[in-house]
Amino acid sequence: MDAKKDVWVLRNLLNLTQSELAKELDVSYETINRWELGKNEIEPYNLEKIYSFAFRKKIYLNQIYEQLLKEEESENSKVLFHGCKRDFSLPADLNHSRTNNDFGIGFYLGENLKQAATYVSNSPSPRVFVFKINPEKLKAKRFDVSKEWMLAIAYYRGWIDKYKDHGLIKNVIKNVESADVVIAPIADNKMFDLVSEFVRGEITDLQATHALAATNLGMQYVLRTPRALENIIFLDSLYISSIEKESLVNERLNMNAVCQDKVKVARINYRGKGQYIDQLLA
Repeated sequence: MDAKKDVWVLRNLLNLTQSELAKELDVSYETINRWELGKNEIEPYNLEKIYSFAFRKKIYLNQIYEQLLKEEESENSKVLFHGCKRDFSLPADLNHSRTNNDFGIGFYLGENLKQAATYVSNSPSPRVFVFKINPEKLKAKRFDVSKEWMLAIAYYRGWIDKYKDHGLIKNVIKNVESADVVIAPIADNKMFDLVSEFVRGEITDLQATHALAATNLGMQYVLRTPRALENIIFLDSLYISSIEKESLVNERLNMNAVCQDKVKVARINYRGKGQYIDQLLA
């Protein structure tokens, strides 16, 4: 994020003079001038003013930069986003995450800005960090929405300890533990609820996987080894204003309403089909 450049970009996109923008942001003309010349740092409360004003004017700077960053990368590299609710500083650290995440300790990134920004929408953190990686250089374990994926999440979340010595569980974990990076669907709170129902024996694996597929949030990349961290390059950080956070929360709530109906239909269509967890891990 280059806030000084963004002030200039914003002013030109809206065809405003420095004095006119200063009035909109409730600062002096001299302040705008010093920002654009790089003479003054922009204080956090003024960053909030700048990016909230842009969003209200339908200038979606973060979406623009997401597209530009993705367009600039090579065919083999992947642009990824990290939203963090706690203090975060570079370089990235494998131990920054909790142990009971989807795939244990690691550095978690997502494919799209919107998901990462939604993750920090209920926290004081105003930033999403952007990286690039070449996954072809790493040993990867890929999951789709499947019973294997559900079992991996349930294991690392500590929900199926009584099955940890089962051959199927051991094989799933072996594949995860031997990978530099795990590439898998992102699991949100709704997904956790569905996986929990499967773990409790309330729905079958087919009901769960088809219901989970209806709540798709994109893919996450979980860097699990020092070798994986050595292959990421920091590109930028993007400021997420309060008004943008609010918009993302509302959008997510609307999408959840549609997903809930899809989940209900999936559960009805696959009722009695597939296996319950005690049958699967008998």
